[in-house]
Amino acid sequence: MIVTCPSCETRYRVDPEAIALRKGRVRCAACGHGWKADDEALTLEEPARPTLRKEAVASDAAPRPVGGMEAVKPHEVVRKRAETRRQRSRQTVEGAGWAVVAACGVLLMGAAWLFRVDIVDTFPRTASAYAAIGVPVNPLGLEVRDLRATPSEDEEGALIIEGVVVNITGRDRATLPLRAVITGEDGSVLVEWVVMLDSLSLPARGEESFRSVLSDPPAGAAELEVLFAPEG
Repeated sequence: MIVTCPSCETRYRVDPEAIALRKGRVRCAACGHGWKADDEALTLEEPARPTLRKEAVASDAAPRPVGGMEAVKPHEVVRKRAETRRQRSRQTVEGAGWAVVAACGVLLMGAAWLFRVDIVDTFPRTASAYAAIGVPVNPLGLEVRDLRATPSEDEEGALIIEGVVVNITGRDRATLPLRAVITGEDGSVLVEWVVMLDSLSLPARGEESFRSVLSDPPAGAAELEVLFAPEG
């Protein structure tokens, strides 16, 4: 006799006499559903096999699955589902944790790049770390830009030196005197002099133009350079 659970559709082969002893009442070993079996479950293609342990089968009240497969107990199904949920929860938490770590790493690297001058100013030893990765840092926070040298229209033979000093940091910076240097073809210094700025400090991202006139430029001048003179 073939009995099919109306709840989970698990099929069992049972002895009709065992069903008769229990007045047709059976319970599914897979999902725990109980119902009353009827004679319509009998089939001629799969005749029921007699059993020598009628009382034992009747007292078990748990029909055997078709094909010799052992049915999964309800508590085992619940346990497996709970374990699956716990694993998914752990994976979600771990994934979120790694995402936070990655985001913090990106933020730190961005801050280290944007505020590199301020970092080197506060911690001078970090300059070597930046240099090691090919990112030299200007610890002064000031740059000379748009440097140019043009002949003077007012004074014959004179040379006008002009440029802009820019504060490249996000806070106020004290200005420094400038040292203008003219070198020859061989790199030797032909003449140098000091150029002072009007302002004692520059605001964040601020800039100031400078201008100096060299009345008697040296012969053989090849290159002009304007540097920040050391304090003191």
